[in-house]
Amino acid sequence: MESDMSFELAGGPYAVTAARLALADLESHLDPSVAFDVRLLVSELVTNSVQHAQVSAEDSIVLAVRFTDETVRVEVHDNGPGFEPPATPPPEDADAGWGLFLVEQLADGWGVGEGGKPVWFEIRRDRTQDDAPESTAA
Repeated sequence: MESDMSFELAGGPYAVTAARLALADLESHLDPSVAFDVRLLVSELVTNSVQHAQVSAEDSIVLAVRFTDETVRVEVHDNGPGFEPPATPPPEDADAGWGLFLVEQLADGWGVGEGGKPVWFEIRRDRTQDDAPESTAA
């Protein structure tokens, strides 16, 4: 089964809510625990678009979801300047900067495209809680 979904969302303060609403039907495609992780990681990436790429309500964020038999792949595109992923997690006492660390921990793969965008992640559809990527944090 291969399938695609794509959504163009307004940026700004309601972008994360709009992204979560756009993904309301994920359970018809994915196990509920995988759908939960997808929604969480989408929330983190859309938040980064709004906060770091400064995508306002007048701008848009494109959320693309592709389902294959093995994986679900999500890409978040915005018109921001792009970025290089951090090499290390934020310091333990940091109040912010944990979104990509969370993506690193929960996704089976992730990265950024050419020019620092889009940001994407993949999660295996058949994984169980027991074989999800393990945290390296103590």
